[in-house]
Amino acid sequence: MRSLYWKLSGALLLVVLISVGVMAYVVNVGTTREFRSYVQQGATFFVRSVADNLAQYYDVNRSWSGVDDFLNSLLRSSNDRLVVVDNSGVIVADTGKTWVGRKSAEVGLTNSTPVVSNGQPEGSVFLLTTGGTGMGMMGGRGPGAGAGQGQMMLTTPEQDFQSGIFRYLLIAGLIAAAAAILLGLLLTRQILKPVKALTAGASRIARGELNYRTQVKSRDEIGVLASSFNTMALGLERSEESRRRLNADIAHELRTPLTIIEGTVDGILDGVFQPDKFRLNAIKEQTALLTRLINDLRVLSTAESGQLKLELKPADLVDLVRRKFNQVEPQAKARGIQLEVISPAVTLKARVDSSRLEQVLANLNNNALRHTSPGGKITATVKAVPEAKSVIISIRDTGEGIPAESLPHIFERFYSVDGARSRSDGGTGLGLAIVKQMVEAHSGSVRVESEQGKGTAFFITLPLT
Repeated sequence: MRSLYWKLSGALLLVVLISVGVMAYVVNVGTTREFRSYVQQGATFFVRSVADNLAQYYDVNRSWSGVDDFLNSLLRSSNDRLVVVDNSGVIVADTGKTWVGRKSAEVGLTNSTPVVSNGQPEGSVFLLTTGGTGMGMMGGRGPGAGAGQGQMMLTTPEQDFQSGIFRYLLIAGLIAAAAAILLGLLLTRQILKPVKALTAGASRIARGELNYRTQVKSRDEIGVLASSFNTMALGLERSEESRRRLNADIAHELRTPLTIIEGTVDGILDGVFQPDKFRLNAIKEQTALLTRLINDLRVLSTAESGQLKLELKPADLVDLVRRKFNQVEPQAKARGIQLEVISPAVTLKARVDSSRLEQVLANLNNNALRHTSPGGKITATVKAVPEAKSVIISIRDTGEGIPAESLPHIFERFYSVDGARSRSDGGTGLGLAIVKQMVEAHSGSVRVESEQGKGTAFFITLPLT
């Protein structure tokens, strides 16, 4: 039995049968007990009434003479049998006409109801009932006293009534079980329907149909599972698209320097170019670009997979920003670009991996230098945000700015605002993607603001120690 549908159906059937069976048994036992108690109480009331009538008879006649006819008139049904015994234990009247003159102990009569006349016991009366399976008797000591050698017997009509109750309980139980099973099967089918949809969806995703989405409208836990499944499928689709774009971008980025290297080498071998310093420097520059590209891809891949190891130690962020600005100061002066650091007088420390954060700042500084025209300005600002227990580092330039439609993609690998693929400026196209991954690895965030013609600002938010 591999099908979950049949497993649930079988479990439901077992639960229903056990529940209905236990309910029917308990109700039947309780009904039988209560009915017998009711019959016993009725018999007790009747036999006491007979005893009171016999007491009145004895008051009038002062003997049991002729009591047979009077006793027959007191019978409530043909299933009853009344026996009167005097004080000596001799049976003086019997509606069954067989025990008169015999001792009550001799025929096994017990638990009698006394007949009291003028405060004196003048005898006793026994009630016997004849049912379909034998004979029982009822004395006057309350329910449960005596029938057939001590147990009250039910009459045939009473037995028929009890059998009818059991029969209707059985029919009701079977109807309830059938209705419960039918409803349970329908509910099981309804519950498993979205599960089957998810199973089919998982199979299609496994076959590579990453654009498939399950259509589950329920709002319960299965609906949440279906929503998570669709979210997962969307993530897989985006990851696959990103992987394909990455492969295409890598192939493109590697092809350009390799083509230059190959062309230069072929030219030298064919005698078109001289193997002079200029040609060798061109080859060296392209190999250096390939090295940087490979290193950046390795770092980016490690960061994206969550395997980037950080050596977190308290570091002065103001000092870190100033040192990185000092390193690019010669390049800035050579291009006539002004550098400025705005920071508080106090020390702002945070637990960071200094080497990784230096790489972040180096990428942002180099990006600002590439896009700032001579005579422009680059400003680094370090500001604490005490209420948020964080610090914000911003790098702002006065370059050409970024179009609004490009801002959402600025941290993507190999994304180029102008669509160009040239690496003549020395960049690999991975700097900002690395910045984003490095900052997020420090539990921080990075965002960008830009306006065309006025410049661009990157804001890094890091938690303070």
